[in-house]
Amino acid sequence: MRRMLVAVSISAVSGGAFAQGATPSAQPVDETIVVTGLGPDRPGGELIQSTTVLREADVIDRLAGGLGDTLAGLPGVSSTSFGPGASRPVVRGLGAERVQVLVNGIGVIDASAASPDHAVTADPLGAQRIEVLRGAASLAYGGGAAGGVINVIDGLIPETRLGRPFAADGYAGWTSVDEGTTAAARVQGQAGGVVGVLRASRRDLDEVRIPGFVESAALRAAEAAEGEEHEQESGRLPNSFSESDDLSAGVSFVGDRGFFGASVRRGEATYGLVGGHGHEEEEEGLAVASIIAGKTPGAVFAPAGEGDEEESPFIKMEQTRFDVRGGASFGGLVRRIAGAVSVVDYEHTEFEAPGEPGTLFTNEGVEGRFEVDHRAIGGFEGSVGLQASSRDFAAVGDEAFVTPTETSQVGVFLYESYETPEFGVEGGLRFDTVDLANQVNGDRSFDTFNASAGVHGHVSEAVFLGLSLSRTERAPTDVELFADGPHLATRQFEVGNLGLSTEKGVNVEATARWTAGPLSLEATVFRYDFDGFIYLSPTGDEEDELPVFETLQNDAEFTGAEVSAAYRFGERGGIDWTLDGSADVVEASLSGGGPLPRIPPASARIGLEAQRGALSGRLDLNWAADQDDVASFELPTDGYTTLDARLNIAINEQVTLIIAGTNLTDEEVRLHTSPLKDFAPQPGRGVRIALRGTF
Repeated sequence: MRRMLVAVSISAVSGGAFAQGATPSAQPVDETIVVTGLGPDRPGGELIQSTTVLREADVIDRLAGGLGDTLAGLPGVSSTSFGPGASRPVVRGLGAERVQVLVNGIGVIDASAASPDHAVTADPLGAQRIEVLRGAASLAYGGGAAGGVINVIDGLIPETRLGRPFAADGYAGWTSVDEGTTAAARVQGQAGGVVGVLRASRRDLDEVRIPGFVESAALRAAEAAEGEEHEQESGRLPNSFSESDDLSAGVSFVGDRGFFGASVRRGEATYGLVGGHGHEEEEEGLAVASIIAGKTPGAVFAPAGEGDEEESPFIKMEQTRFDVRGGASFGGLVRRIAGAVSVVDYEHTEFEAPGEPGTLFTNEGVEGRFEVDHRAIGGFEGSVGLQASSRDFAAVGDEAFVTPTETSQVGVFLYESYETPEFGVEGGLRFDTVDLANQVNGDRSFDTFNASAGVHGHVSEAVFLGLSLSRTERAPTDVELFADGPHLATRQFEVGNLGLSTEKGVNVEATARWTAGPLSLEATVFRYDFDGFIYLSPTGDEEDELPVFETLQNDAEFTGAEVSAAYRFGERGGIDWTLDGSADVVEASLSGGGPLPRIPPASARIGLEAQRGALSGRLDLNWAADQDDVASFELPTDGYTTLDARLNIAINEQVTLIIAGTNLTDEEVRLHTSPLKDFAPQPGRGVRIALRGTF
């Protein structure tokens, strides 16, 4: 919600890609205004933080299931990928409670951070743009943004006038890999200063086709070595269906110097829990898990579809969200004032079989944010603000591994920047108090302090350099503190730790950008040093026939880099050509304790884009290394190389035909960041045919 007053016209993007794993389109990043965060509106090329912005068309081009799978393949971004129905972004090896997922600058308020089988309610299909900020953004959004921020901007509360009485856009697509259909439409209207929006979408996806076996080669080899072989499934990923419906509306009163509006969104989804989740497979699941010599079975799942096929677990989820937002600009010392409030009612039920509800998860929450921006005082301009939230999370049933907890948080923040034509300095402070009231274990309170400072400037007209230092602090979550029960999604019995203290970190990030004629380069290196990093560790015991994992704290280090480049050849043979690529790597380990689990391997991608008249196309080659640097309870993950292609045909000025092929090599792809990676490969070869129209 950094900027409530955002320019309507964006001339370029620092992102955009065609499909999962693709490199962002090579557009000049310095022309893209980034609205997520604090401080003056600045183009992405002038930010110290590594940032990717996807426009609506870019999101459509790379649409792949949930939010995590749609963004996976951007530099430094992977996905938890718990089947097609649920995926959450992982940024630089950090996820869940360390990466904030926002809708218009306010938290999603769902259950996605509590477990990887819980879907993120932020729908990429409804996004007008998505901004991805890598690295600590805790100054703006608290300690829960120590790893990064994903901000989905849906445009339901218009901040500027439409400029015409009526506008509409729509999308309709079919995918072969899951025999799926997707449709979405948005209608906007304006009468005087009143602008209204109505939007609807629907997805209906069948089971996903996969190359080869459901189980990974590493797991099959371990089973064979222990004489635990069983009939292997192949060709389709059992229970990987997904359905969703979304209906939303918004209205805004827009004046010359501000706006005020409200919106309501109702989302429903039903999706299968891939990899087994119910009790009927526990004995086999534990037998398979125990095969991994010296490794805890927490990373292994009982396969769905074996034995009683009617016992296919699934989730039915629904959320109602109300938003109110407004902002106004002024001519004096105060530049503008902006505020937003969101009220959310979320619930999902996990069914072990049709008609047999197992566990009900609910999350009722409210979050508000208020900011005041001031003009220069002694050369410094900045923002001061207040953010507050309250959520009531509860789980009732077979998998109620966390007792009901109410979490309240209040934070105040200050940001200041000083800019000259040659260089700039920036920094700020944030203080939060976090209170958790648990029905069984009583109350816990934490005070957290976050601070950051940075310097940036142009060494020459072509070269931009930036360096930032952040001090982050995060309070433990309700799951980390109070968990005490079976968590079947990860096949663990989780035990929280009431003695946890806050998780502190010192983050250093350096960025260099060089643009000279048709060539542009960007490189970022980063280092996170955590004091009291919170993580799950196996105890070697069993409870309810599940391995026990307890929550511990230890120091941890994350070190990595991201590089991207683009070269615009210009017109050759009547065709405009662009070559671009990127690479990223991160290493993470506990202090004296070996590698952390689910850390993505090194990856790289290269893309070739061409355009001539009404035709544009793109080829992407995506590569990921083997991940052999694994935790004690993980199996290694094989690397992969895939090829993707896309052809866009502009039928006229309003309608575009999209023909795309994903994983054309039909490669077996397993994401090491996914808890299901040994039982749920990514989709195989697929074709997508879609129409996108704007009117």
